[in-house]
Formats: sequence, structure tokens, C-alpha cells
Amino acid sequence: MIALVIAAALLAAGGATGEEAVVEESAVEESALAGLPVELQGQIETFYASIENADVEARIELMHDDIVMMPNHWTMSRGKETVAEMFRATVGTVFRLKDREVVDAKVDGGVAYTVNSYYYTWHEEGDEPQWHKTKNIHIWHQCDDGVWRLRLDIWNSDVPIAQFAEE
Repeated sequence: MIALVIAAALLAAGGATGEEAVVEESAVEESALAGLPVELQGQIETFYASIENADVEARIELMHDDIVMMPNHWTMSRGKETVAEMFRATVGTVFRLKDREVVDAKVDGGVAYTVNSYYYTWHEEGDEPQWHKTKNIHIWHQCDDGVWRLRLDIWNSDVPIAQFAEE
């Protein structure tokens, strides 16, 4: 699994820049998820739909019992109940994503990863969204019951830390 994380990080960091990168990402996105098992594609679709629908409980249900979550500018959390408490404590806030691109996705047996680039907002209800460019790596694990669950969620910002004070 460590090799998959390293490979995903290298693939996400490498490649062309500028306009070439956009063309490559679009080409990769069209086929990236196609190589994953249909069941996993469904879980990924459900995961992002749960965010769009603000369905915290559906999102929690997709997580592995021993999930590790490494949020942007936040403390690492481990375990489904710990992460569930963190998500449930966000009542009164809005978390949404837009312009998600799948940069890469691979599966090896019962372990798969996706690399995504997107904008997110996390703001108080009633406030205007403030969109931030970011990316993530998701590691999915196929459990003994055959269900794919999110095992590792790592994300970080594209914005240099010094610029956050200016946003």
C-alpha cells in the first residue's frame, strides 16, 4: 500500500505544466476511473454525491473502520468514530467541491487509489463561498465483505501558506 501512495504522489507531482497539463489531465480523467471495478466507481460517485448533498451520515458510512484522515491545515484523525465526530461537529457549515478532475486512479487487488484536483469551500451557512484550489489522494480498501471503503484521505492546498492571510 505504501508503494501505491508513493506512486500516486509521484504521478500527481510529475508531468507537464501550463496548458499541456490541462490537456493531459482531461485525457487522464476520461479514462482514469474506467480501469477501476464498477463497485468502486459507484462508491466514489456516492462519496462525492454525499458531499454535494451535505449528507454527513452517508459519507461516514463509506469509511473504513480504521480510516486515517489528514485534512488540509487540520489535525490528523484516525478511526471511523473519531472522524464521524469531527464531521458531525460541522453542523451550521457548508462544505462543497467544484471542478473536480481525476488526475489518476489505479487498482491492485483489494487496494485502489484516486488522485483528484478540485476547488472546495467550507464556510458558515449564509456566508458567501470562498473557493480554494486543492488536491487529494484517496486510498480505497476492499473489505472482507467485498465493499470498498475509504481507508486514507489526504489533502492539501495549492495555495502557498503565506497567501492564506490574504484570502
